[in-house]
Amino acid sequence: MTTLFVGCSEWEDTVTPSPQAPEGCQGVFFPSSNQAVFELEPADALELTLTVSRTLSAGSVDVPIIVETNKDDVFVVPSSVTFADGETEVDFKVTFPQAGEGIAYDLKLAVEGDNYINPYGSAKPYVTTMVSRIKWEDVAEPMVYVDGAIAALFGVGSLPMYVEAQKAQLGASVRYRFKNAYDVATGQDADGIYDGYPYNDPGDFDETKDYYTTIEISDPSGTSGDVVMSGHEIGVDWGYGIKSIGSVDGEVGQIKDGIITFGSGALYLSLPDYNAGTKYPSSTPTTIYTTKEAFIAANLKIEDFNDVEYTTIVGEVSEFASMALNDSWEQTIAKAVDADPENDESDYKDLYYLADLYAEGKGLAFYYKNDAILIPEMQPLGINVFGEPVYISQSRDIKSSVIVGDNGVTEYTLGVVFHYEDGTIVGEFAEKQYYAKVEPSYDISAFIGDFVMTGPSALTGRDDANVPVVIAEGTEDNSLVITGLQYAEEVLATFDPATSTMSIAPQVLADFGDYDVDLQTINNDGDVSTTAVLAFKSSIQGKLSTAPTSEAFGYLLNSNLAGGFISGYYNLLFTPVASSSASVKSTSSEHLQVSSPISSIERTVKPKHNFKIQGKLSPKTIR
Repeated sequence: MTTLFVGCSEWEDTVTPSPQAPEGCQGVFFPSSNQAVFELEPADALELTLTVSRTLSAGSVDVPIIVETNKDDVFVVPSSVTFADGETEVDFKVTFPQAGEGIAYDLKLAVEGDNYINPYGSAKPYVTTMVSRIKWEDVAEPMVYVDGAIAALFGVGSLPMYVEAQKAQLGASVRYRFKNAYDVATGQDADGIYDGYPYNDPGDFDETKDYYTTIEISDPSGTSGDVVMSGHEIGVDWGYGIKSIGSVDGEVGQIKDGIITFGSGALYLSLPDYNAGTKYPSSTPTTIYTTKEAFIAANLKIEDFNDVEYTTIVGEVSEFASMALNDSWEQTIAKAVDADPENDESDYKDLYYLADLYAEGKGLAFYYKNDAILIPEMQPLGINVFGEPVYISQSRDIKSSVIVGDNGVTEYTLGVVFHYEDGTIVGEFAEKQYYAKVEPSYDISAFIGDFVMTGPSALTGRDDANVPVVIAEGTEDNSLVITGLQYAEEVLATFDPATSTMSIAPQVLADFGDYDVDLQTINNDGDVSTTAVLAFKSSIQGKLSTAPTSEAFGYLLNSNLAGGFISGYYNLLFTPVASSSASVKSTSSEHLQVSSPISSIERTVKPKHNFKIQGKLSPKTIR
């Protein structure tokens, strides 16, 4: 401890002063405001202006300029610059009268010597710049640009748009630039190509200046090789600041056969006011067609999915179940005939179609590839809702999928939005198409379980049915027992293995309290019957509905003691539900209400739809 104390007592705290510039040093430097790259049109003056500064201001001094890099000795540089008394900044000119077009020339200038530079200062005593004389030539025909960067982040479609192009030959590479590529579209031509970015509304594009999209092809002919897009603002602001697009570091596009493709992850989109301007790599490709002919050849665009040639996929099961219309019907499914078989990206590949789906002459098209479904936007359905024509597009919230069940039935779930042309939503549902090459057989187990029975009332002034029932296996072979119906303790039914149907015949039921009850049916002529059998079939959805071969399509419960009909429904549907203790027995012996049958009962009743006016589609929401 004594040694430590003595050692500490001998230590002195000293401060070493920072190194100082030599006395009289001018502190000359080149400010960072000097331009690093000069791109000059051929008609521009063959000169550039640079700035040199000093930290002292007193006295007049000549400062020598040292040329460290001068490509091809093209630059003519003054040997020195002069600071007048009191002057701290001087501009000087560098000329390059012999510079050729399309060549990048590098220049590096410096100041040396203790009299002129402060070796301990942070400012740079040198400047580097590059000059290239670009000869931009107008490309005669516009190119076709298909954005993927905005499409990926905002979930909008990738639609083609014309871009006016200029071309510059830069020796070993070719550069293109597009002026205001993302300006507001005013329309489209007969080939579906827009004259601007179709998702921009008036005011979304900054018209106070020009925005250039520049790409460079690392090939002197510009026909093959890597392609890079310079990071740049595109002039579009959807509420997150002006968007920027460019190549992701280390990623390049490719050009082949006149088509420039920036694949998934090659370009980024950045929004200055969203997540601190994070650069989001695009999962959707961006494609630039150097000619309209290349675009047409590569796409053979489908303008109307209803005009495409399709081949029906034949199957014993082909049924559509609509949540929008509360209905289901037999519905064919078809696949497009490929009109462009040599093109792997053809619009016709993996395209499926449901013909005359909601209206005659109008169908619904969708793509199914790699276990994913894509539904093209704005497909007209040929129907009106609340007096307005309705279109259909893919839902972002309801997932589309394809599932193949153990019974061999393929279930296509189509998550769709029903909307007007202006984007007003009237419905969003999971519509389903069922298909099987061979119809699955249904045994008695398909008719056993918990169901909800629905159907219109057959009696005047009564509510429609919405009754939980249980169908259980009876004591005899192929017998079934239905419980839960109002005023009926049990209704007996039979299963026919040959036809896979459940039949309910007119029958005498157990007394309801003090009242006798018997079940009668409504035959296909709409008359009350004591002989017509009510038959049900199971569907691939597990629902039980009236079979086409059924002699009846409804039932009535009659009580002679009560004086007439006490209950009854028609167009019955049994929808399976999760298992519950839903066996409900009617045990009350209160006085029964007797009603007359509805005067006109029709077997076919138009179902009610589920449409209602909702908010509008928003294509400008970040996905």
